[in-house]
Amino acid sequence: MIVGTTGVGKSQLAVTLAERFNGEIINGDALQMYDGLPIATNKLPRAERKSIPHHLLGCIRLDEETWTVGQYVHSATTIIGDLVARGKLPIVVGGTHYYTQSLLFEGSLVKSGATEHLSFEAQEKKWPILAASTEDMLQHLDMIDPETASRWHPNDRRKIRRSLEVYLTSGRKPSDLYREQQRAIFQPISSQGSVPGHNSGEINSVGPPPSSLRFDPLVLWIHADPDKLSVRLDERVEQMVDTGLIQEVQSMQKCLQTLERSGTPVDQSRGIHTAIGFKELLPYVVSSAGAALNVEKSEQMKKQGIELTKIATRQYAKRQQKWIRGKLLRALKEHGALGNLVVLDGTELLQWTRSVELIAVDAVDAFLSGDPLPNSALPPIVDHDILVPDARGHNKARYCEMCDLTLMTQQQWDAHPQSKKHRKATKTPIDWQALYPKGLVKGELATADVRDTKG
Repeated sequence: MIVGTTGVGKSQLAVTLAERFNGEIINGDALQMYDGLPIATNKLPRAERKSIPHHLLGCIRLDEETWTVGQYVHSATTIIGDLVARGKLPIVVGGTHYYTQSLLFEGSLVKSGATEHLSFEAQEKKWPILAASTEDMLQHLDMIDPETASRWHPNDRRKIRRSLEVYLTSGRKPSDLYREQQRAIFQPISSQGSVPGHNSGEINSVGPPPSSLRFDPLVLWIHADPDKLSVRLDERVEQMVDTGLIQEVQSMQKCLQTLERSGTPVDQSRGIHTAIGFKELLPYVVSSAGAALNVEKSEQMKKQGIELTKIATRQYAKRQQKWIRGKLLRALKEHGALGNLVVLDGTELLQWTRSVELIAVDAVDAFLSGDPLPNSALPPIVDHDILVPDARGHNKARYCEMCDLTLMTQQQWDAHPQSKKHRKATKTPIDWQALYPKGLVKGELATADVRDTKG
């Protein structure tokens, strides 16, 4: 499995390893599962795939819902089983880490029962509350499980919906299931912390081991210095614009309009419309298609859309980095599999062959041969405190009525009273009638004060 933020070269490395070790690639990126829009979804160009089979890539229509985690895991495990049976090396690569981590660990996300493989559409048909407004879903969740409801931001539709889905399909509170899950995964595999069946290269055919690992994995993490990566991501956005990103946003907008005209409801918080660049460049695209804009105004809107796309891309990379550090590494540690992780330094592209490719090839070769893996140190960005069970507790939504603002962490809540917005909201208004003598306006009073001072 190859993990890392967007823009570090995961797909390129996957092709190299597949060529070298008779492998096939399984996509782990939710948006790359959509057919078409290769620029907006950052698909590896067909020529660069070098005829290596890519599974779960471009396999669903643009008007379809994003797959649920259960759907993805079910399909990916089936493909992996087939590849292993044919003597092929399965290589999972992608940036949707809640997909890939759920594939790697049995029970890494709360399981929701026998219907977890249903599509979003099927779920909403069975339980209409899942198609309701975010506010209504949160109110429903609060009645069922106040503890879980308090963890989510009122606008976080995906997490609120997922919690309701867990309850509806399992009949149990998500908070209870989560506590059981945590008790289970904090149990070490063995006193040595080894992974059962290490270097066997085989799928666990008799169910997951006590560690909840589905497979015996080799995890390659391509890491890059955040500052240098940000520069690279900005350059990539410029290249995407030059090669047709705006045209793809136009086609997405036309598809959206067609669906809306047909009366088909479209949730733009899910699916292909969450692709970075769509909402950022949409105002420019819509304005360009409507009333004629002067050249200066049009260019200004285009530049603003491109800049917002760059910002969103950098923020996405930070979220991916946070997931790897805060969830994947901790899960590997808790399951005794941190020794199956090899960190590759993808900071300098000119040193790619030496710093990434050759080390990755040596790691896969050693893993398949049962030899020790190459030594690799965790990057400085990793706080080693995250490699122990998290005792800080969960986030809890707190609402400031004065500012009409929801804050999710204790740190945010503690700092909020000193924020400019809160201080302004709580500032006592000046009673000008009490301050100024009768018959004087502010300008006259100021003049009078100056005269008094001079006198």
